[in-house]
Amino acid sequence: MSTVKVFARANWNDICQVQAGKTYELSATGTWWDWFVRCGPDGYEGKLLQPVAHLKRSPLDRWFCLLGAMDRDDDSFFAIGRRKTWTPKRDGMLCCVVNDIPAMHWNNFGAVSITVSLAGQSV
Repeated sequence: MSTVKVFARANWNDICQVQAGKTYELSATGTWWDWFVRCGPDGYEGKLLQPVAHLKRSPLDRWFCLLGAMDRDDDSFFAIGRRKTWTPKRDGMLCCVVNDIPAMHWNNFGAVSITVSLAGQSV
């Protein structure tokens, strides 16, 4: 098992190398802030932000939801939130980021911790 912090202000957080076809358990805990809004890795609804929701990294997922991606590839985003079972389709680096507008990371604070496990072994 490996636990790494994911910082809300960072454009990308490199987590660990993963292998195609292996199944990983991802779980996250902690609190981060979108300016004055406090939330956990599941994010928040942000109904007042709907007019700009299309600008988020992953428009269909909640604001400040913990997202994963392969090798910092914007086309590979997937929602992790508090918990996700995931099997990558290729080898590479699991990267994480908060679901926000990329140009708005300046007002983000805090970090959540993500734990990655593979059949009870460290990754």
